[in-house]
Amino acid sequence: MPTYKHSGLLVEALSTALAQDTDFAYAVVVVNDGCPFAETGQVCREFAAAHPGRVYYLHKRNAGLSAARNSGIAFALNAFPALEAIYFLDSDNRIHPHLLQRMLDALRSAGVEVGWVYPDVDKFGFFEFCDMSGAYSPLEHLFRNVSEAGSMASRRLLDSGARFDEAMRQGSEDWEFWLQGLERGFHGVHVPGTGFGYRRRGESMLTESERDYRPILTHIQKRHPALFTVRAVLRAEVAVGRRYAVYMPDRASVRCVTDPALGEEEVPLATFVRRALRAPERPGYGECPGLLVVMDSGLYDLLMRHGLLRGALWVLERATAQATLVRAEVTARAAGGGCALSWSGMPVGLQADAPFPLPDGGAAMTMLPTTVLLDLVRRQPVGTPLLERDPRKSCAEARLSLGLALPDAVQPPASADAALLALREEMAAAWSRPSNGGWAAAPIDRYRAGVAMPEDVYQTVHRLPSVLPLLPPAGNRRLAALVAEPADTEGLDTAVRMARWLAGKGYDAHLVALGGGHLSLTEAAAEVFASIIPHPLPLVLPEHPLTRRSAYLGTPLRPLGVDEEDMAVGTLAVFDLVVTVRHGVAHSLMGRLRALGVAGWALLGPSVAPDAPTLADAVNGCAAFEHAYQAIVPLDARTFRLCQALGLPPDKLRRWEDAMEPDTDWLACPPLSMCLSEPSAAA
Repeated sequence: MPTYKHSGLLVEALSTALAQDTDFAYAVVVVNDGCPFAETGQVCREFAAAHPGRVYYLHKRNAGLSAARNSGIAFALNAFPALEAIYFLDSDNRIHPHLLQRMLDALRSAGVEVGWVYPDVDKFGFFEFCDMSGAYSPLEHLFRNVSEAGSMASRRLLDSGARFDEAMRQGSEDWEFWLQGLERGFHGVHVPGTGFGYRRRGESMLTESERDYRPILTHIQKRHPALFTVRAVLRAEVAVGRRYAVYMPDRASVRCVTDPALGEEEVPLATFVRRALRAPERPGYGECPGLLVVMDSGLYDLLMRHGLLRGALWVLERATAQATLVRAEVTARAAGGGCALSWSGMPVGLQADAPFPLPDGGAAMTMLPTTVLLDLVRRQPVGTPLLERDPRKSCAEARLSLGLALPDAVQPPASADAALLALREEMAAAWSRPSNGGWAAAPIDRYRAGVAMPEDVYQTVHRLPSVLPLLPPAGNRRLAALVAEPADTEGLDTAVRMARWLAGKGYDAHLVALGGGHLSLTEAAAEVFASIIPHPLPLVLPEHPLTRRSAYLGTPLRPLGVDEEDMAVGTLAVFDLVVTVRHGVAHSLMGRLRALGVAGWALLGPSVAPDAPTLADAVNGCAAFEHAYQAIVPLDARTFRLCQALGLPPDKLRRWEDAMEPDTDWLACPPLSMCLSEPSAAA
């Protein structure tokens, strides 16, 4: 268990680790990665003293998560000769009492090729659950991490030399670690119902959604070039699934195949329909082929006998890169010896953008992506099916012709179009059953008006509909926004005091009245602000109701609609510094603002606004987005103690009374001094 900061959460993680119900002996190795907080070391020492022989405490110079884990691995391998496995637990997560037993049981019952076992990810804080069930897929693991760090590594994997890459400091180091195992010939196994609890925060959700994984994946590919060659990836594809699902209407079955020379799987039509409908909803990468082909079994066998099937499927696949639907007419004649074939093609619907019906006759082979048919079934389970043209492709349909001259050739029936319609009806009937029903897709408006709008620029560049047209005045003064509730009179008074203080630091402070209610300021107070910017919420649409998903550890967080959030971010994105003054709704905006180079501070304290949250909820709500702020300022001693109790990092906390003392340098230490000194620091 590596630990760095967040010492308040370490107690919970250690307690759950010590509460494991097992029939084997285990120990907890805590690695303090040079945490600057004295209380972290104190917690570790007290647990080690209270549980001798069960908790071991290592303290090292800060070198990152990977180095801390490697130190723990080295200690465990040397300290415990009978070691069977190591489980990795981060100090802000928690586990249920049966986790270690279930994971080690799975490892013990697995073959020597299994190097690790991994859990589902039961996220707490925010409502989310990641179902990792389904067969382990080496192919999927090459482009998506399917094994969380909260997994168990076997002794055989560790003895092979697998260690965490200490050069990786931006996350996903666990992904690279499991790929080491894959490269050494091991693979993972999913263990359901282990009770791995992953702490989820609003800021971590945002960071994960906005992270650019390309540099990380590039680093991983350089570390494991053998895994990522074209041939290696193709082998992985063949090993875990099939590329083509070939529906043969005369046999009422589907043959799943990638390379015909390497075998195939034939399943009844009903099995394929069930598998296809399940694919978007449940894990199991590769179980449902991505490309659907329709042809008679006689044509399939003819092409297979003469070694032409692979080439025919490839031609159809190439055409799907340019068209939504591919149809091929086939002319076959018997020939005395040898074989002859010719392909030709033409596009249909180069300019057509409207949906088009499925054809009803003439083709002997058709191909389209399985997802296209699934989308058609979900959007139009009844009535005349209309295919949506893929805007990324050149045409609606590719119409091909194949001429064959083979010794045993028989003209195949032109039944593929009718069979595709029948397959769609079969899938639609299954989808319409209560056990399978789902959402219908909404129509998409693909074109904007021809009038220049702010969103034409900002949506493309910053993913915002617009930004507040506010530029800093001449000189070196910078812009600060004080975000307050209009109805919070004490909060407005605090904003006035903060604005005066910021003015002495070279800022033009603007009041952003974010929320509902009447705004009232005295003339003297109004003059403190360079401008007053009202931002009423809600503006047009009704307020979004609270749901289970809108709560962090039980604290309700008022959600904003997508449009409202985008416009709120656009209002604040022009400022160098945004200070939220006892304002819970604004917390969820700060991550996006930080990504745009805006510094953020939070002033926390009790509010007198109508329907204001309790002080505990106000502090806990901020804790959900604490990573987005450079500084957190409790406005009184009680709030300060509550911030400490909820585990907010001490190096972010500033005392309000210190700031208001003229002789006290509140900005003496980072991060605030950096926020106010150099313009580049905020970015």
